Amino acid sequence: MDLAIVGLPFSGKTTVFKALMAGHGSASADGRGEAIGAVKIPDERLQKLGKLVGAKKITPVEVVLHDLPTLFERGAAPSGSAAEALARADALIHVVRVFERDDVAHPAGSIDADRDIGAFDAEMLLHDLGIVDRRLGKVDTTARTAKGAERDAARRESEMLKRVKKHLDAETPPRDLITDEAEIKALANFGLLTLKPLLALVNIGESAVAERDAIEANFRERHARTRTSVTALCARLEAELAELSPEEAKEFRVEMGAGEGATDHVLEALREMLGLVTFFTAGEKDTRAWTIPNGATVLQAAGRIHTDIERGFIRAEVIAWDKLLEFGSHNEAKKAGQLRQEGRTYVVQEGDVINVLFNV
Repeated sequence: MDLAIVGLPFSGKTTVFKALMAGHGSASADGRGEAIGAVKIPDERLQKLGKLVGAKKITPVEVVLHDLPTLFERGAAPSGSAAEALARADALIHVVRVFERDDVAHPAGSIDADRDIGAFDAEMLLHDLGIVDRRLGKVDTTARTAKGAERDAARRESEMLKRVKKHLDAETPPRDLITDEAEIKALANFGLLTLKPLLALVNIGESAVAERDAIEANFRERHARTRTSVTALCARLEAELAELSPEEAKEFRVEMGAGEGATDHVLEALREMLGLVTFFTAGEKDTRAWTIPNGATVLQAAGRIHTDIERGFIRAEVIAWDKLLEFGSHNEAKKAGQLRQEGRTYVVQEGDVINVLFNV
């Protein structure tokens, strides 16, 4: 999963990136203003399953973070590596400044998170409106001049883009209105920022750490939508805590009322927003965690592992992760009737351990 960290200047984007990366992965800069980091998501269930089967390798879910430079400087659209990262991103993390610091002046002269959210949304809407208008000009020409299937396809695309344009003209992000998966997939190639799921990350100051949950709830009430979610953290504090030992950091969190760590908190919010469930494959060579959309079938899970497995799917052996631990092995679970045989239409549940039988 790729996530792009975006926001206005001096919102604390890079500090958020460092806080999310600290202790969980590795980062590098590409020399063009973008920092890239891979975060391995800790999961106690995965560790226990790996120990149970004696796995030589344990592979957690990995998230790739892109800390992007300011996107709309002087009215220019994102370009180069930033544009590539945005196109690849599964979701956006919009860092919204709430913290006060005398040594880091806000470009607008004051702290106003609602104003900043509106300003950044407006930039994204204008960016996407330009893309849609340019594409409509081309596709409408094709719809008038082409024949047969090409003309029909152009007309369907034109109708879809005009619906998107209507939302953009009304200053409403399409992400909150377009829910049809086929349309979302069809629009994915256009790189519309307002179509991507968005997590507004409210970057609070150290003095407000104990009030994080209340601040988060307040912003969520005003700004959360279908595919727009909200979370809050103090990025500066989290980056500093990451430099301490786990014991020292835990003690400091208790004293500050800081709650759980930044990575777990933010990524759980993203998982909920994207509607993802985690399933596992437990083998001696590699025990691994995977994510798929909630409601996905075991056939789709097979494709997530490998397209050959999906193509040659016969059936799947499925058991809940805690049940497998309880019985101690697949064989014992099978004897007890807990290892189920499921067909391709089975909907994967959170924490399923899946072994796909296939033939190619």
